[in-house]
Amino acid sequence: MSISKEQTETLKRKIIDVFADVPYPKGVIAPHHCDKCRELRKTFAHKNWKTIDSKILEENYSKMPLFSPEAFQYFLPAFLIYSLDNFNDNDVCEFTIYTLSESEKEIKENPDYWRKYFQNRFESFTLKQINLIHEFLSLVESKEDDNFYLYRESAETGKKIMKEFIEPTLKN
Repeated sequence: MSISKEQTETLKRKIIDVFADVPYPKGVIAPHHCDKCRELRKTFAHKNWKTIDSKILEENYSKMPLFSPEAFQYFLPAFLIYSLDNFNDNDVCEFTIYTLSESEKEIKENPDYWRKYFQNRFESFTLKQINLIHEFLSLVESKEDDNFYLYRESAETGKKIMKEFIEPTLKN
């Protein structure tokens, strides 16, 4: 299935609406004391996800796993929107997809670890936010592009993670 501009624009509007009230992280942006986390804290300090420069996202796409759960929820919409605006084989889109998933093999080998990891990661998300992530991953699955082969597999696993690990624990 070919993905239309209307589909991506509709999903972007939903993301903006559903994440609009997520507060800026009160805690630490990146909790570790390594150089990468210090740099991430400095780079994302006082940044608004709605207006963050795309260059910052392009330079920090691989560091999303370093965000605290609170910062991850706050900045994820910026990465999702960037990915939809550049919905092709690029590093930001790739790592956004991978950040929402894990390999089936890893999950089968250590399901308790991954269940706790993802439940902690998404503990503050609402059902509407999880549903939008699910919708984003469905769009990835439907993309007809040979370069998206591995992404489609990750998107499928990500949807399972949302359904099996996260949705049952949501409070709202």
